[in-house]
Amino acid sequence: MSTTNCSFLIIVLVLAISSSFCTIFALEDYKKGSVNTTVHVINGLPKSSDSVNVRCSSKHTDLGMYTLKEGEEYKWVAEEKAVYFCDAIWGARFFASWHAFQPKRDLVHSGGGSVFWLVKKDGFFLSWDNSTWVKKSTWETE
Repeated sequence: MSTTNCSFLIIVLVLAISSSFCTIFALEDYKKGSVNTTVHVINGLPKSSDSVNVRCSSKHTDLGMYTLKEGEEYKWVAEEKAVYFCDAIWGARFFASWHAFQPKRDLVHSGGGSVFWLVKKDGFFLSWDNSTWVKKSTWETE
């Protein structure tokens, strides 16, 4: 095996091991109850759109209803180990529901930092770095 191939293999192995340790430590912090994650819901609807009404809650905590104008953000710190879901209403006929925070899903990616949701005309997008977005849900109509 050439020196270049050997070096490449060592780098890949080190990255894989360090990634595994980061995941293990994040889950251990979660089990100890020492992880605080901030959940952000951002209105990314077009500028001429109606505001969006968002209500989020966990099994034990109702965070209330918030009206977000274009570009506005609503955020909260998630309770330890709690699953949060949100409902949104946009205009007179669009509505949606989604899991805004799931500890097992989000801690692996965010490490206890932040979870971002971008509300757009074509759906709801999830990110853990506020730049790489994945569509997770769509609007429903009555």
